[in-house]
Amino acid sequence: MLTFYEAIVIGVVQGIAEWLPISSEGMTTLVMINVFDKTLAEALPISIWLHTGTLLSATIYFRKDLKGIFENIPQYIRNIGSRKAEDHALISFLVTSTLLTGIVGLPLVIFATGFTDFSAKIATAFIGLLLIFTGVLQKTALGKEVKKEVPTFNDSLITGIAQGFAALPGISRSGITVSSLLLRNFNASDAIKLSFLMSIPAVLAANIGIAAMGMLTVDLNALFAMLFAFLFGLLTIDLFIKMAQKFDFAKFCIALGVLTLSAYFI
Repeated sequence: MLTFYEAIVIGVVQGIAEWLPISSEGMTTLVMINVFDKTLAEALPISIWLHTGTLLSATIYFRKDLKGIFENIPQYIRNIGSRKAEDHALISFLVTSTLLTGIVGLPLVIFATGFTDFSAKIATAFIGLLLIFTGVLQKTALGKEVKKEVPTFNDSLITGIAQGFAALPGISRSGITVSSLLLRNFNASDAIKLSFLMSIPAVLAANIGIAAMGMLTVDLNALFAMLFAFLFGLLTIDLFIKMAQKFDFAKFCIALGVLTLSAYFI
């Protein structure tokens, strides 16, 4: 469980780190393991829960896009199986990617939280390796030719599976999905937007899942952590999304991963 002070700190870390391709889950998990003496099994469900706060921030920020999606759902359902459904490619993309995220991500969460005796040093080194992987993937995605605007089934297949692997702390959800979309020839602005839209149903499903499995008890301090994640997420989302389009976070992610991994040998 969290103290009030711990709730404030990790809520702020989540609210700031969520919009950057550096793994907010990895950052909050590292803080809880190395500063607050939590185990990986304790920290991971809390890290997933914190995304509820930034989910609310993203919902407010993308409210116009979400309104359009919800307004088109009845027509989309009526046209399932017909060629008219192609006119609602974004809804198909979100539905398919969310299902695949759950199929891939749920076993990984169960796998990771099963290591109750995972030492802090090993957990930290593991997160460092995954941060380096995220940075390398972002580097690979840079410089691709831009020509795509509408997501296809193959796009939802690839990014949905990629987002599922972000259940592991250290793999940035935004980093791996944006990189996947860049590799699929989307421009940076569209890739970031699609990435955060697909995070909303995925995070909601993840929190329902960890609650159903009894991995997390939501008490007052957990609610405070979510509140601070929401407030700082709302304050920083616009600035950091613009930064993510211009700044090379791949180098930062790799450097942070190397620094984190080096802690294992100290």
